[in-house]
Amino acid sequence: MRRSLALRTAAILTVVLAVLLGGVYLIGRSPVPRAASPGVTPSATASPIPAGVQTTTGSAQVALTFNDGPDPTWTPLVLKALRQFHVKATFCLRGENVQAHPELVRAIVADGHTVCNHTWNEDFELGGRPRMDIEGDLLRTSQAIHAAAPHAPIKYFRQPGGNWTPQLVAIAQDLGMTSLHWAVDPQDWEEPSAADIISTVSKGTRAGSIVLFHDGGGDRRNTVSALATLLPDLVSRFQFEALPVDVPLTGQTRAPSPPVQQGGQP
Repeated sequence: MRRSLALRTAAILTVVLAVLLGGVYLIGRSPVPRAASPGVTPSATASPIPAGVQTTTGSAQVALTFNDGPDPTWTPLVLKALRQFHVKATFCLRGENVQAHPELVRAIVADGHTVCNHTWNEDFELGGRPRMDIEGDLLRTSQAIHAAAPHAPIKYFRQPGGNWTPQLVAIAQDLGMTSLHWAVDPQDWEEPSAADIISTVSKGTRAGSIVLFHDGGGDRRNTVSALATLLPDLVSRFQFEALPVDVPLTGQTRAPSPPVQQGGQP
């Protein structure tokens, strides 16, 4: 009797042990689930650009553009650098900064630069808002610019982040402004090193490029520092323009520009 009980117990233990070992084997063979990768938001500049958005100058000339100013620290330094190398640029102005620093708007205009509407307070989602809200934002910004510099033409509009929508482009055109994008972006809003800014712009600029910089919205010392090296390099290779304010609205993206030889000549 005892021997029979012992045999039965041993058999049960053997079965349990086999089940356990089998489970361990299967676990070892099964792939370990991987944690889901965090979502990556595509950059705004990778989004499709609607018809009617200008991405090049349409000529052999290069256009430097500056977003998010005017700023009392960085805008005067940018103006000084541009003045030193006789370069005219385009400044995309935030309405709230214009209202706070109207004297800087007058300095930009006095130096012969073009001004551009860049919304009131950098609303990245403006293109998805009701038409009345979009018109109100753009008109408020343009009115602030004209309060500072009454005779400055405002022929361009740049949406923060390049978050374009067909509705936004159409409304800007109805208000007499061409929607302005860019071709070269060193992403200086992320405050990369001056060397990185120089490398991206120097290698990426071609005839007809619109280059994006920032003279406001953060610490722009590296942008100012990069300009000291970039401007003499670019001036030796290209001609520059402040985007013209006397051209008719076409409602179409301009065609790529022809290549130029050394010194900016076609």
